[in-house]
Amino acid sequence: MALYHLSVKAVSRGGGRSAVACAAYRQAESLHDERTGQTHDYERKRGVEARLLMMPDGAGGSAVMAGENWTAERERLWNAAEAAERRKDARVAREYELALPHELDAASRRRLVTVFAGELVERFGVAVDAAIHAPGREGDRRNWHAHVLTTTRKATPEGLGEKAGIELSDTARAKLGLGSGAAEIEGLREVWGALINRELERARVAERVDHRSYARQGRGEQARQHLGPAASSLERKVARLARQRDAPESASESPAVSAREWPREGSGAAPAPMDPLREAPNPHPASPLSADHGPERARAASERLAFPGEREPPKAPEAAVRPSAGVYGAGADPATRIGRRNAEIEERNRVLQVARAALETARRTLERLERGRDWVVGLVRGVGAQVVAEREERAREAERLRQERERAEAERRAELDRQERARLAERERIAAELRQREDEAARRTTQARRDVGREWVWRQVEEVEQARRQRESEAPHQRQGPSLKM
Repeated sequence: MALYHLSVKAVSRGGGRSAVACAAYRQAESLHDERTGQTHDYERKRGVEARLLMMPDGAGGSAVMAGENWTAERERLWNAAEAAERRKDARVAREYELALPHELDAASRRRLVTVFAGELVERFGVAVDAAIHAPGREGDRRNWHAHVLTTTRKATPEGLGEKAGIELSDTARAKLGLGSGAAEIEGLREVWGALINRELERARVAERVDHRSYARQGRGEQARQHLGPAASSLERKVARLARQRDAPESASESPAVSAREWPREGSGAAPAPMDPLREAPNPHPASPLSADHGPERARAASERLAFPGEREPPKAPEAAVRPSAGVYGAGADPATRIGRRNAEIEERNRVLQVARAALETARRTLERLERGRDWVVGLVRGVGAQVVAEREERAREAERLRQERERAEAERRAELDRQERARLAERERIAAELRQREDEAARRTTQARRDVGREWVWRQVEEVEQARRQRESEAPHQRQGPSLKM
């Protein structure tokens, strides 16, 4: 199954290490260290599948992997990294050790390492020197891994400049508005897990990895302790002696190729097929980049229970879990304390995996039983579905009739109200007309009375005026006296 591993190490002079020597060993090349005058020659070392040298844009390079010989550029780069530091305990390089899923092919492995190297270049502006290593002849045949060396200073067109942000202390990073170095490493671990899951999804592999520890995932497994170079060498020697002890005496009885041996690079021999019993499904959750194609969805799709009328889906292969054969193959007991402790931890983890697989099987069985129960309940409900539908139809019809009656009654009441309002309006109109006529009659009567009074007044005035004129006409005769008639 796909495993997750990303460790970050510092290459420091304080530990007696050299960036040139580290690059030569990981790239299996011969590089000359100008600071010490030593030549580190590892050209006979086998197992380097691909090489990568990457610079930031504008610093004189782009990603080039495998095939080409970058020894000269690599030698200049790491000698420049050594020359840029003055302290005797200076950190001259940083190494990222990456585990590559054995389910991926060579192109996918190269693409995965290239993208991660590009992420380091883009984040920190450093130069990156990476190498993909094949599994060794002695050890786990699935141990595809990569070593990524980065400079501690930013790569510029003028050479190596100031320290990269990842190399600064937390106090200096806080002044620049950056988080802690531990948070930066945690972010890189998450990015690496997401990249692995994307490549696994592209390769149509159901397993997924998780960058979190077992404790953060809420699982019961315990992580094994890293053996280290000395303990690993001792374990390999003990395993080699055990194989020699158990080997057949005659060459005719010995197998042509040992199942625990990996052919050297360039030998032309193909790797032996993986043991299917060792490839248990990874219970890690899917990453955000592949949430819709994770193992839970694939498992749910393959475990649908078939009932009448439904085609039987293909069953997913059950994953067998068996005791691990150890890091260096079966037949050899651990020779170191750390190896024995790792064997105990692996055995406990195997028991937990078996228990978890049993719980998962029980859960799937319970889900199938629940689906069967739902199907039976649905079948029983289907028998009375027509009766229920008829009852609902009758209830809907009764409700419709009731609503129609209520609507007709409402319309009748509205019509009566309208007629009543019309009668009241007519009565008011007639009453208003009568009042208008009465007012007109009263006005005419008043006007007639006024006319009659005015006429009487005028007659009185005329009579007075006539009497006055008559008096005026009689007055001169009264002044002249009686006249003599002739």
